[in-house]
Amino acid sequence: MTDSRLSDGSRQMTIRPARVEDAPGLTRVHVDSWRTTYQGVVPDAYLAALSYERREQMWHTILQMEQGDDAASFTCIAEDETGRVVAFVNGGRKRTGISGYDGELYAIYLLAEMQGRGLGRRLVGTLVEQFVRQGMTSMAVVVLADNSARYFYEALGATLLCEQEDEIGGKRLTELVYGWSDIRPLLLS
Repeated sequence: MTDSRLSDGSRQMTIRPARVEDAPGLTRVHVDSWRTTYQGVVPDAYLAALSYERREQMWHTILQMEQGDDAASFTCIAEDETGRVVAFVNGGRKRTGISGYDGELYAIYLLAEMQGRGLGRRLVGTLVEQFVRQGMTSMAVVVLADNSARYFYEALGATLLCEQEDEIGGKRLTELVYGWSDIRPLLLS
C-alpha cells in the first residue's frame, strides 16, 4: 500500500501503514478517543484508569508483529501535515464466532475534531484494500450498542448480524455485531 493523501479543507492528511515509531501517537488517539467516545457508556473509573504507558506497550508489540509478510493484523494511521497521528484503523482475520466472514475491523478511532469529515470512510477503505489483497472479501465489526459509531457502519452498508454481551469495568454492556458479506464496494476509487 502506498501513502494516500486527502485534503480536509485547510488540512492535508496522509493515510499510510503504521510503523513501530507511530506507537506513541496511535496510543494518544486510542486513549483520548476512548475517553470521549465512551463517556457515559463505560464506567468513568475505567476510562480514568486507562494508561498511556500500558496502551503504548500494547501497540508497540502489535506494530512489531505487523512488520512481517504473514502478519495477522494490519494498522493504518492518518496524520496531519505536521505528522501528528489523528486517527487509525486496525483489522485482520476474523476473531468473532460469526461464520461466513473472513475479516474483522478490530478498531477505528479518530480524534473528536477529525470526525464527520470522511476520514473514517477513507480508513475503512484502506483496510478493505488490504483485506482484498489478502483474499478476504467479507468483514465483521463489533460495536457497543450505545456507541453512535454503529450508525457509521450502517451508513457504510453493514448489516446487523446479532447482539452479544461483554463486561467493561464491571459493567455489562450490549455489543452489536455487524457484517459486510461483500466488502469490495467499500474499496477506495
